[in-house]
Amino acid sequence: MNNSVGKNNRHVRNLNRIGIIALLRDYGSLTKAEIAAKMNLTFTAVNNLVEELMRDRLIAEAGFYDESSRGRKPKLLSLNSGDIYAVGVHISASSVRAAVINLQGKAMMEKRSIFEDNANRGSVVNVIISTIQAVLDESGLKSQIIGIGVGAPGPLDPVQGKILSPPNLPGLHQVRLKGLIEENTELPTQIEKDANVMALGELWYGNGRHFSNLVYVDADIGIGSGLIFNQKIYQGYPFGAGEIGHCTIDIDGPRCNCGNYGCLEAIASGIAIVRRVGEELRRGAASSLKSSFDGNDHGLDVTDVITAGLEGDQLAANMLNESARYVGISLANVINLLTPETIIIGGVLANRYPDFFKYVKETSYNRSLSSFHNKIVLQPSELGELAGIIGAGTIVLEKFLNEMSE
Repeated sequence: MNNSVGKNNRHVRNLNRIGIIALLRDYGSLTKAEIAAKMNLTFTAVNNLVEELMRDRLIAEAGFYDESSRGRKPKLLSLNSGDIYAVGVHISASSVRAAVINLQGKAMMEKRSIFEDNANRGSVVNVIISTIQAVLDESGLKSQIIGIGVGAPGPLDPVQGKILSPPNLPGLHQVRLKGLIEENTELPTQIEKDANVMALGELWYGNGRHFSNLVYVDADIGIGSGLIFNQKIYQGYPFGAGEIGHCTIDIDGPRCNCGNYGCLEAIASGIAIVRRVGEELRRGAASSLKSSFDGNDHGLDVTDVITAGLEGDQLAANMLNESARYVGISLANVINLLTPETIIIGGVLANRYPDFFKYVKETSYNRSLSSFHNKIVLQPSELGELAGIIGAGTIVLEKFLNEMSE
């Protein structure tokens, strides 16, 4: 037999195996007949592939199809939740979260640690590693964990595993985090921009299922976005694509932590909202937030503002809604430039303040071409505040499954 033919046959078989896993990821559970129909394969071919995947403990039986009124009911198949795990780590400006993630995208054994204010490099790294170690130790699953995925603020270099210069987390400037984690855990580690892993998590397990091209917007303490083209993270060159938060939206706007002026992040992020609320309180604006305000913004954080807005505080609601409109303007530009199939909005602002999404959608539709936005699905995150850790674990699972086809 020609060796190249054999290699091609193995490659096609492995791609079909990955295709079955992707279907079960998207639909939850399917019968062999449903898989065969969706993949345009014979039942016999699917049956052989399913047997292989079950031997590899990647899929498992999940009960019986319940709409068959007569005859033998077909068995349902789903991804195996109990043999392969990854650790997902999400680093934000203020904290680190880590959890064990299974093949079904479920987060277990979550730990969260807070960074001290103005923490130095050593302190930040120690908190990250100790949080990961705690998850590994308490889960008791280290022998079944295939790797660690880290979603961190950009810009960063995922090839070298190095954090470059995140504006809101100076304690990680120029840190080769991948190597440090691998040295301390003895597990292979991947590092990717936080919004990119959130986008991938939504693609696999959230509202991005059934789409090939999407934009994820992380409206949080900072503002970032992740891009998925043809079901793959688009990193750009050099690895920085999606920095929507550092696109200029007001040429006369306030200085951003990145050093520029008028960035979306400087005007509409959680940091900006707190700053602007403080400015209004100093001018004597009426608000329930006065009791927490110490005169220099240190007594407030964005969750205080969100809580006040939900309770009817007019100042808080106005600041949050205005922030949403600026994000909506930026997304109108994204729609006109990229025309993705869907835009998913997550982060603390969208996750905890429902009107934020409403105003983002309204503004982005009003300011983009109708022939584009009429076909684009703008939706909130399904994974919510778990998007970071689930997405970070997903980059490990994606690599593991892709290696099956090599």
